[in-house]
Amino acid sequence: FFFGNMCVHSDEPGRPKDVAMSPPAEQFLEILVATKENTRGVGWLVTDEDECIRPHEEMSIPFYNSVKEGANFEHADWKDQACVRQAKISWRDDHRIVWLERHMEMTQGFFCVGNSPGLFVLGEPTHDREDLTEEQRMLPDINCMKAFVIPAGCGIVLRKGTWHDFPVSVGPTLTAFIINTREVIEALGSMKDPAPMNFGDCYKIRLEDVYHDFTLHFPDPRPFVKEEGLILACSNTTTPPPTSSSSSLAAPNLSSAPAPAPSSAPTDSNRVITNGQDGYGVGMCRSAVSLWGGDHRNKSVWVVPILNVEAFEPGAFGPSVQPHLRSQPEVANSGWREYGNRCGLTRIGALFKKHGIPCTAVVSSDLAVQTAESTDEVCLRKNVVQQLQNLQKNHRWEIGAHGANNSTGGHAGLSAEEEASAINGCLENLSSTFGRRPNTWLTPGFSVTPRTSRLLMDAGVNTLLDFVDDDFPFELRLDASSGSSPTNDSKPFICLPYSMETNDFSLILTRHLSPREYASALEAHILQLASESQTSDRPAVVCLGMHTFVAGTPAAVYELDKVLGRLRSNKNIVWATASDVTASVWAGRADQATTTIAEELVMPSSNNTAPLPVVQSPNASLCFRSEPSINLTLDPNKVALMLIDFQVDFLLPGGFGERLGNDTSMLQKAVDPTQKVLAAARAAGMFIIHTREGHRPDLADVTPLKAGGSTIGSNGPNGRILVRGEVGHDFIPELRPLEDGSEVIIDKPGKGAFFQTDLELVLKNIGIDTLIVCGVTTEVCVHSTVREANDRGIRCVVLKDCTASYNATFHEVGIEMISAQGGIFGEVSDCKAVIEGLAPFKRKSEGIKTF
Repeated sequence: FFFGNMCVHSDEPGRPKDVAMSPPAEQFLEILVATKENTRGVGWLVTDEDECIRPHEEMSIPFYNSVKEGANFEHADWKDQACVRQAKISWRDDHRIVWLERHMEMTQGFFCVGNSPGLFVLGEPTHDREDLTEEQRMLPDINCMKAFVIPAGCGIVLRKGTWHDFPVSVGPTLTAFIINTREVIEALGSMKDPAPMNFGDCYKIRLEDVYHDFTLHFPDPRPFVKEEGLILACSNTTTPPPTSSSSSLAAPNLSSAPAPAPSSAPTDSNRVITNGQDGYGVGMCRSAVSLWGGDHRNKSVWVVPILNVEAFEPGAFGPSVQPHLRSQPEVANSGWREYGNRCGLTRIGALFKKHGIPCTAVVSSDLAVQTAESTDEVCLRKNVVQQLQNLQKNHRWEIGAHGANNSTGGHAGLSAEEEASAINGCLENLSSTFGRRPNTWLTPGFSVTPRTSRLLMDAGVNTLLDFVDDDFPFELRLDASSGSSPTNDSKPFICLPYSMETNDFSLILTRHLSPREYASALEAHILQLASESQTSDRPAVVCLGMHTFVAGTPAAVYELDKVLGRLRSNKNIVWATASDVTASVWAGRADQATTTIAEELVMPSSNNTAPLPVVQSPNASLCFRSEPSINLTLDPNKVALMLIDFQVDFLLPGGFGERLGNDTSMLQKAVDPTQKVLAAARAAGMFIIHTREGHRPDLADVTPLKAGGSTIGSNGPNGRILVRGEVGHDFIPELRPLEDGSEVIIDKPGKGAFFQTDLELVLKNIGIDTLIVCGVTTEVCVHSTVREANDRGIRCVVLKDCTASYNATFHEVGIEMISAQGGIFGEVSDCKAVIEGLAPFKRKSEGIKTF
């Protein structure tokens, strides 16, 4: 549509083709950061991203091995008398768009060569639109115009016919590199006063000559570029006064609402910001982590091996040992990188297994993409995945995320939508392959954008390896003053310093250390931190950044083997995964809460007194390790402990279990761990539920299909088997409920605890959404209850050493099924993890509940 006194052309049903429009007096364009995708209609964005030159378009330059050029931009060319100029563009208070022009015989180019981005008002060509009349093709379509902010160091080559104004400053003076034609420049220089122009290939119009009843504006760009992290503050040396012609930063549909006045600008207005004001992303702020580390809180250094397992696209540039090789196909450097996945991964896996060291593998998700092809490359990737799955399952490796690949998987140049899609696509691919969604992230090639941290937080990542600037973990959260919040309930990041000083790229490829010098440098770094930790109030952390094709070479592994052997004997060194550190940090936060509210919460210490319910506290979280979540964080007020069927008839001789030919001693394995969990839960004031399976004395509720039906109700040494009120139906002495009636007992006629009981109503009334499950048998009553709960939206955490079966294989398979496929039925943990998680909530001997 064309506004003002012009006609409106429409093909919409029910709308006339020629209607006079009376728009508001002021119209405002949408302002947005330029990307290759959103500028396709007006030109070609020029950036330095890796994929700017596609391998199949690359042209060899015979004189220079270090140079490669891509294909010409299609339909982009210049007339014979092209000229090149450099311009300095200062801030202007007037945000009106007065002039627009287009060029039909050449393509113009604008490049921001200084430290400041620039604003470009651009509209899509109209000269070749078939839906317009000849008269309308001579004018811009205002609905197809936007105000693009092009970052510093980038530029745009305009398509022929693109409508545009001259570049605009976003605050600081803009230095621009401009390509035009000599004849147009000479014509402009000869004009005494501004006037419309139709000379050579330049057609320039004054908007007020065409649109008589409204003016067009671009929004004040200063708040926008600050919000996007493109520059710290955008203003003149003297802060311009607020202008009444400002618009909101995003104004789709040409909203005419005025924008709020721009905020005052700091004095260092020309300082360029590459990743938000503090360097961690737009709107992100950093805070220290003090109390953490559990039993290793003092006098220790936590060492976290980070193995990069990366995919590269065939023919694409990547890390090189012989960077001068540029011919295509290039086989030496690409083969070296492939060697890492073919041989290096196996070698490093064996090294860490030998020394009992866990590892976090950050993996390119392209390795996990499923395909039916059977090429050597596909077979290699499948082998890599199988090795990682084995290390994850049997050797306590963590699988983290490392983007799609290290050729084109970087984030630079992506729009917010594209970057969010890339992050979630990577996490989902790895989740489907490895059975759990990664919690740890390392951006490929450190190619972060000002949005990366925020988007990762929204995606549920909780451990970040993108920053290198500390010896201690730190917390990264959204700045409260930013006015935004995550789109989910995830916690703030825990950032682990991904040290450059211990990275194999830095030491071997950049500093050219020998394998022996590389291993010695790691040892010296770790031992120095261990020494410093003797006088520190918190543990240090060091990540050992490794790559399969660098640290995985025979000589490097040979030297690392000797160093790891020495370091493993040092009691001040804790070997951990990235998620281990995060779990310990969050457990430390719960410990910290102890000192702040312990004196306010008093509980009688008598064992015969019912435990008080857990008191709500915004800082109190129940955190412990589980699978597949790795680090599970729960609201303790919504968690209950459930003990399933610890009954005489199941666990002792002469009862139902033995009558069916089972060895009842197999179930005794779960008793002692469950006792410990029960004691910790009672000390913490947790809500506790006991279930027992049994039937009416007249057996009217025993279905004909129930296995062992002839045994149920028969006489045994403990009375009638599985009949309510009989000795055999009751709980074993070690796990009886408290006698004061404070713990709920659910009597059930079936295998599942929800069938024909009021359990669901009880949980709803108490506000429970998570059950920590102990019980027998794993594959029957435990599994039935967990599945019933899952269907009702209740999370279950099954403790594998607090459950048991008469058949060891059934127990193992049953436990594995629960956490498979990303936790299809729930989570799996163990006695030790839960007790450690409950430790901050336990009451002291003097009767103070401390959490």
